[in-house]
Amino acid sequence: MNQTTPPRTRHTAETSHAEERSTDDDRDAGASPASISPLRKAAIVLVSLEQSLSSQLLTHLDREAVEAVTWEIARMDRVDPDEQAVVLEEFLGMGLRRLCFVFDDLLRMDDREVRAGFHADDSEAWALALAGAAAPVRAKVLGALNASASQALQRHLENLGPFRLSDTEVAQAEITERFRGLYDQGTLDLPDPSGREEVLV
Repeated sequence: MNQTTPPRTRHTAETSHAEERSTDDDRDAGASPASISPLRKAAIVLVSLEQSLSSQLLTHLDREAVEAVTWEIARMDRVDPDEQAVVLEEFLGMGLRRLCFVFDDLLRMDDREVRAGFHADDSEAWALALAGAAAPVRAKVLGALNASASQALQRHLENLGPFRLSDTEVAQAEITERFRGLYDQGTLDLPDPSGREEVLV
């Protein structure tokens, strides 16, 4: 006895195949921000950043949102590079670059941009900030400055004496905020947080 697929089942199968073709076509055509759900955007951002940054962003979400985006990450099979680029560009434009900028990111900035945020009158604050930073960050800043400024800052570092970690953190936060302000003014660009690597002391 011949069996035929019920019309409803056949229609469902055809619809499923059509949706799969549509998804493939969308990927081939390139993703646009409007075609990606907010939940998937959040998941793509989180998997694109290093774990410490992802954890930092999750602290700004309520419990339900964290559970939803965690589930979305778990069910993601892959992230298309074009889709990832579109999403990151949108979030960076919304302030992700500014939010994630920290003092150690000076290591990934151009020397010209480092000099733009340095004021000779603040050498003491810079010395305090650098005293608690990783050696590569100290070398980066001292190497970016002109000879006289670099030597003056080096002297401040050598004559710093005992200091508290909390004072270092405050100095780093103040300098970091200055660079954010320069970024807001369009004076310089901040590094892409998705390209950050661990800085070793």
